[in-house]
Amino acid sequence: MEKLSFAARGTDGAGFESYRRLYGIGADVEPADGPFRAEVRIRRFRRMILFERELGGLLHMRGPGRVRHDGFDHITLHLLLSGDLSGGPLGAGHRLRPGEIMVVDTRRPHWTRVERARLITVQLAREVVEASVSDLEPVHGIVLPAAAAGLLADFTASLVRRADDLPPVAVERAAATAAELLGLGLSVATAAPLARLLSTEASQPLRRIRGEAYIDAHLADPGLNSSAIAAGIGASRSSLYAVFADEGGIARFIQRRRLERLRADLRRSEDGRTVSALAHAHGFADESGFNRAFRAAFGMPPGRYRAAMREAREDRSGDGPTDAVLVRWTSELY
Repeated sequence: MEKLSFAARGTDGAGFESYRRLYGIGADVEPADGPFRAEVRIRRFRRMILFERELGGLLHMRGPGRVRHDGFDHITLHLLLSGDLSGGPLGAGHRLRPGEIMVVDTRRPHWTRVERARLITVQLAREVVEASVSDLEPVHGIVLPAAAAGLLADFTASLVRRADDLPPVAVERAAATAAELLGLGLSVATAAPLARLLSTEASQPLRRIRGEAYIDAHLADPGLNSSAIAAGIGASRSSLYAVFADEGGIARFIQRRRLERLRADLRRSEDGRTVSALAHAHGFADESGFNRAFRAAFGMPPGRYRAAMREAREDRSGDGPTDAVLVRWTSELY
């Protein structure tokens, strides 16, 4: 069991800057109400990272720029044990009660604010969660109430208590078990009032949900456009324009979705297809246009991005500062 730890107090010293650097791999960190405190114990499982945290006086903000450029693509669970923790998608949020779990998709912007709290955070590889949760698109910002989160909460708390003595088979299987319990919790939670469970993004109109599902199923078709989508889901083009207006239009949404899927394939070490083949498989008919779009979205050409992900995986050294090791662990979720 590989593990890391971090502890600091006080915003005036080097401790806060060290914490900012540690979490700066995926979020902007700023002081919030209350005195700063951070005690973090991190354990690495197969396809999962487990954080036991006692925090105070912190705001974590993951804005659209972060989402576009850092390549995070995993599912995060925040289980509040005690104290005060709020968070959710940008423009929405929820104040958690002890025993509740917030589900976050790192492909989407979000924030958390903590005055003083004890919590367990779990980072799960997307493909592990997809094996138990058939549709992850609507889960961003969902809060599982204690009644729905109970089994998952008990399991993660037990992992924290027993992590140092777990047999290798448990380290291998823990992520899959957590994903199965998350799926069960989501099934239970959907019977609760939607106003409490769903974020603004998760409560999208039915036409938007159907449109997104059609787009996802036809991303490889270079001819995918508003007319094809409207015909496919039995809606008018004007109604589609209205529900996708916040995305800058349907064409921009299709391009973003294609880029996200292609970026995920570039991260996977087992995918040996060339960048050109991947672009074609994801519906990009013009390779030069694809290269420009990828660079504009993620800050580097696709070939360089793939090489950077490969280099992160190949650096197997456990030496170095805590934040560098955590970067490597996070990269290996993909």
